[in-house]
Amino acid sequence: MAVRETISIKADTRDLGNVFEALKRLDADANNKLKDDVASISAWTATGIKQAAFGFSPMPKQAAVVAQTVRYGRDRLPTVTIGGSKGRASGGANAGQLLFGNEFGGERNAKGSLSAFPNGGFRFPSRTPREGRGNRGYWIFPTVKAMQPEITRRWMLAVNTVLDKWGK
Repeated sequence: MAVRETISIKADTRDLGNVFEALKRLDADANNKLKDDVASISAWTATGIKQAAFGFSPMPKQAAVVAQTVRYGRDRLPTVTIGGSKGRASGGANAGQLLFGNEFGGERNAKGSLSAFPNGGFRFPSRTPREGRGNRGYWIFPTVKAMQPEITRRWMLAVNTVLDKWGK
């Protein structure tokens, strides 16, 4: 059975309790306006991730398969989903099977065949260095980390605009 992996990039909601309480009091029009504004932030983030696949991944064919699965959500928080069973590589692997190996790297394949893979016996690029609690990553996580201040700024602007207009 093929392994399907999906990651969802969402905000940490632990510090947003008061904001969510204020948003609960808004009417449907205000919530729809906020969701539309936040969907545009999510779409912008998803586009940045897709573009990074072609500029920063050491194995761009694998990254292209994974990049096809980048989707954004429509919610009150910016949301991007990557992976799953869509997309196929030439060897038959789906995007979910390629996701973590292409992003964080991997070890030499079990057979040790140097001729089976164009990069000297590795199915995936070499492991990325440790950074914080995990590996740095090649294109998804560094891109989101670089975009994070702008994502936060745009989200706060969208929330404040809706609260100022409808929250009174």
